[in-house]
Amino acid sequence: MVAAGVPRTAMAWLATGASPAQPGTQVTPVNLASRTVGKGLTVGSLPSAMAFTADGAELLVVTQGDDMLSAIDLATDQVTHSVTVGLEPDAVAVAPGGSGGRGVALVANLDSNSVTPVDLGTWKVGQPIPVGTEPVAVGVAASGAGSGTAFVADFGSNQVTPINLAQLSPGAPIAVGPEPQTLAVAGDEVLVGNFGNSTLTPINSSTLVPGAAVALPVNPTGIAVTGSGATAYVSGGASLVPLTVGTLAVGLPVTLPAVAQAVALNRAGSTAWVALQGGSLVPVALGSAKAGRAIHVGGHPSAVVIDRR
Repeated sequence: MVAAGVPRTAMAWLATGASPAQPGTQVTPVNLASRTVGKGLTVGSLPSAMAFTADGAELLVVTQGDDMLSAIDLATDQVTHSVTVGLEPDAVAVAPGGSGGRGVALVANLDSNSVTPVDLGTWKVGQPIPVGTEPVAVGVAASGAGSGTAFVADFGSNQVTPINLAQLSPGAPIAVGPEPQTLAVAGDEVLVGNFGNSTLTPINSSTLVPGAAVALPVNPTGIAVTGSGATAYVSGGASLVPLTVGTLAVGLPVTLPAVAQAVALNRAGSTAWVALQGGSLVPVALGSAKAGRAIHVGGHPSAVVIDRR
């Protein structure tokens, strides 16, 4: 539970222990202002990805070990909903729409080659949406309640599958680089990080046409975009790499103390918080491009999110 007087924007959450060799069952809160690690919350087996609901009141968690999507009420630290989705869910994003405008969770299922929609107003599971092989990331470019496009990175088939949000139906796959591992929406662009050849493929979110791939100095594992959509930060290896979205110019990497797994930005866009595979969370001051002192959280973090309300 968040302590009284601590702004929610100072809280990060990590999915820890997401390793088949050392399975975990918890997501861990971190007070970024005081740098204190809170008590882990037990939710399912092998938590792999997270997203906030539209109102920020609940944290959605997908767990690979039991094929579930769950919600944690952040006011009470209680699991309020759990539903079965596809096999080995590996990513989740929230699209507008759903009953009462509560949104629709889109869960990418690694071993089912599908995306499961879940109405967050009723917690009713919809029909799985077929996508490519081994979907591992999903992002939403919304144009209104129930409209727009979701984009799914299909790691095993080297493509991105667009999903029409009004119809919850897949479109023609978009070819990208080998092993697309991560993606993020930045204004009119969808930025796809290709792990297999250390490149980034931009896709126009309206025309669905990919642009020329951009070489990166790392194998990308995560992408976070500033609120303005002007700059993206790509994690990979032991580095964090800035990217100017408009020109796709790659900046100088910031050296990290260990291998990076995921990245999230604070609301001001002044600090990137990078989850390291070895069990730490490290801040990077983006103005000075300097990594700060790491916070040890334990486990094997697979994802990090920050409440940016």
